[in-house]
Amino acid sequence: MVESYLQSLTMDKKDSDFSISPFVRSLATGIKIPTDLDYKKEYSDQLLEKYK
Repeated sequence: MVESYLQSLTMDKKDSDFSISPFVRSLATGIKIPTDLDYKKEYSDQLLEKYK
């Protein structure tokens, strides 16, 4: 699966018959993550809330 994906990245889009499997498509959440998100702060806030 990984090999097919990496090969598809190097191929021209016109020549590609690559399709995404239903399993891989099911992993997509559609959630957009902000580019300025502070991961360390979010993680520490979550841990503080968890261990109150």
